[in-house]
Amino acid sequence: MPREIWDNVYGLLVDDGQLALGAIAALAVTWLVATRGTQAVREDSGWLLLALVLALVVANLYRAGRNARRHVS
Repeated sequence: MPREIWDNVYGLLVDDGQLALGAIAALAVTWLVATRGTQAVREDSGWLLLALVLALVVANLYRAGRNARRHVS
């Protein structure tokens, strides 16, 4: 099992390192908030993770679009 986890994480880092590191950071932030917060905060921590990952994906798409536009011109 640990070998499979490592292979998946390594695959993410090779494919798109910034996106993978951002997702891991978002998970870590959510975990910290959930473990340190009140019951209400713990219940809403899933929404925090969703918001962080969506923001990360949108930022990555924006950056990819700018890079693609730069290479076409």
